[in-house]
Amino acid sequence: MKDRSASRIYGGLLLLTGLFFLNFTARVIFSPLLPILEREFDLDHAASGSLFLLISVGYFISILSSGCISSRINHKKTIVLSTVATGTVLLILSLCSSLWSMRLGLFCLGLAAGLYLPSGLYSIGRLVPPSYLARGMAVHELAPNFGFIAAPVLADILLRYCTWQQGLMWFGLFMISAGVLYAPMADKSNELTDAPNFSDVYAVLSQTKFWLMTLFFSLAICSSLGIYAMLPLYLVSDQGLSTEQASRVLAYSRIAALMMPLAAGWLGDRIGNKAIMGCALMLAGIFTVSLGLSRALPWVMTFVVLQPMVAVCFFPSGFAVLSAMGPEGKKGLAVSLCIPVAFLGGGGLLPALIGSIGDFASIGVGFLVTGTAIMSGAALSFFVSFEKNAILSNNEAVTNKG
Repeated sequence: MKDRSASRIYGGLLLLTGLFFLNFTARVIFSPLLPILEREFDLDHAASGSLFLLISVGYFISILSSGCISSRINHKKTIVLSTVATGTVLLILSLCSSLWSMRLGLFCLGLAAGLYLPSGLYSIGRLVPPSYLARGMAVHELAPNFGFIAAPVLADILLRYCTWQQGLMWFGLFMISAGVLYAPMADKSNELTDAPNFSDVYAVLSQTKFWLMTLFFSLAICSSLGIYAMLPLYLVSDQGLSTEQASRVLAYSRIAALMMPLAAGWLGDRIGNKAIMGCALMLAGIFTVSLGLSRALPWVMTFVVLQPMVAVCFFPSGFAVLSAMGPEGKKGLAVSLCIPVAFLGGGGLLPALIGSIGDFASIGVGFLVTGTAIMSGAALSFFVSFEKNAILSNNEAVTNKG
């Protein structure tokens, strides 16, 4: 690649990664705040886990409708809309004083944040050459890893100097500013894509491999985001740590995982995405089960570190496979259909299930159950072939037959 082309790719990737970092952190910052919210609103573990379900339901609806919005205002402007809207919702959440207003605000947070991902992944697909796609996805996946670290650190710092409501207010203002600064770049893009039509949606949904990928993504999101969401409650209620100690452990546990997506993306391009997805899920399931079974704090800390290191390795290869599943010219369609369902399951229903099991037995038992499910999905993934996963639209299929 020419130097100018390479600098454009790297610059664009870093910019999108920065916006994804803000988008992701806005959603996961409620994990380190969960013990405080549980006390302030007098919640049990099941009700606490259901807060993430509300974000997931909003995220589900938003991603499904994102194609209709981006087809009218283009992908870059959709990214601006998502960033500014997410910041605005954080401002509104900072004013919430009742549980029902908090629940409504978290649902709206999912609605605002969900617009970003299909447009962000589409932009990466247009920016990065196909032979480097897994590595491009890996750079983008640095954002959630930084977000996992930044959220508890940010929560800890803010709670030292202000209330959690004031912290959300400042974070929201920063996100709005970032969206406004990105807006001039969005204005330069006139590229529009067609809104999804029934034939294209059917072409994706009729594929068995698409539903298997949805299952694998659900388990991968649970192994990463779902376990992360419930970990502070586990450390406080099951292990007896203070809220401040749990936040620090949560942040430290993700440092070792920070650069793992880059290695996973490189390996995915070299040895195959299927192998990386299966191995990442299997190891994540084993370490999740081990975390649930551990009682001694040193062993708990060991698996708290090891589990996210392998869990995050799924996503570069997973997104590379998934983004190739849509009809030509609509590669983001499979992402728009898969991720909302996967996020609803792995980021919403399963954390709520862990919380319910926590009320009945313990959160550690919830980790044991979900880890077993992740291992089962990993075993299934080794028997699925993704070599020919591109889906043609109906018109292209007719043309090729002719």
